[in-house]
Amino acid sequence: MAGAPEWPAPLGVGLPWNPELPAELYAADLLDFVEITPEQLCRQGPDGFVLEPALLERAMRVAGHLPMAVHGVELSIGSADGMNPHYLPMLDALHAAWPFRWHSEHLHFQMVDGAEIGVPLPLPPTREAAALVADRAWGIQARYGAPFLLENGAHYLRDLPADPDVMDEFGLMNAVTAGAGCGQLLDLHNLHCNAVNHGFDALQALDRIALDRVGEIHVAGGSWAEGFYTDAHDGAVPEPVWDLLEAVLSRAPRAIGVVFEVLDRHAARLGPDVIARQVERARAAWRRAR
Repeated sequence: MAGAPEWPAPLGVGLPWNPELPAELYAADLLDFVEITPEQLCRQGPDGFVLEPALLERAMRVAGHLPMAVHGVELSIGSADGMNPHYLPMLDALHAAWPFRWHSEHLHFQMVDGAEIGVPLPLPPTREAAALVADRAWGIQARYGAPFLLENGAHYLRDLPADPDVMDEFGLMNAVTAGAGCGQLLDLHNLHCNAVNHGFDALQALDRIALDRVGEIHVAGGSWAEGFYTDAHDGAVPEPVWDLLEAVLSRAPRAIGVVFEVLDRHAARLGPDVIARQVERARAAWRRAR
C-alpha cells in the first residue's frame, strides 16, 4: 500500500523484557533486539494505563542499548464498539520516551461495551470484521510511521460465523494485512495450539499464510489444561514448533526477527540458562536460513 512505512532490516533474535531476569541476558552478544509489552511499564490510573517512570527507567537502563519493538496486549483492536481508548495515548508517551522500530498487537477483542471481559476472543472470519480491523490498523500504522503487525491468536472456539471468501483465521489475517498494508506477527506456537486443538496440519497451513507479510515470528512453550493444549508461555519450545520455524524462515523474506516468549511468572522457574539455550537455538535456525 502506498505510504506504508519502510520495514527495518533483518535483526535476528530477541527476548521480551522481563524485570525478573538477570541483566546479563540482555547483553548485545546474546540478543539483537528487545520486545517490550508496554502494559508492564504502567500503573492503572483513573484514565487507564499510565507509564510509570521508575519502571520505564529500569527497562531502558538494562535493555536500552538494543533496538526495541513493542508487543501490546490490551488494545482490543477488534472490539465492535471501539478500541481501548487509553491504550494509544499511553503508547504515544512510550514512543516519545523510547522510540520503537516496529510494533504489534493481537488480532482479537477483549472489551465489550467498554468493559474488559477477562479473556481474548477470536474475531469471526467475515468481510465486516476484516474491514473494521484493517481501517484501524491503517490508522495506527500512520500514527507512528512505523510498521504495525497483527498476531494470529490461539483460540478454543469452533464454527465461528464466516463469509465464504474469507473462510477462516488464515483468510481473515490475509484480508486484514492486505487491506491495511500492515504485516503479520506469526506466532508459531499459537498456530501449533490451534492445529492440535482443532485437528489440522500446521505445516500445511503455512501455505495459507501470506509469508511475504510476516515481519516477526514468535516461538514459545505451552501445556495442557482442561482438555486443551494452551499457549501458556510456561516452558521450552516443543519440537513441532521448531520444525515450523525452520520451514517459515526460508519462506519469509521480510522477517525482522524471532522472539522466544516466556511469561514473567514462569521465567524464574525455567531459569536463565534454559532461556539462553532457547534463544541460541532460535539464532541457529535464523543463521541457517539467512
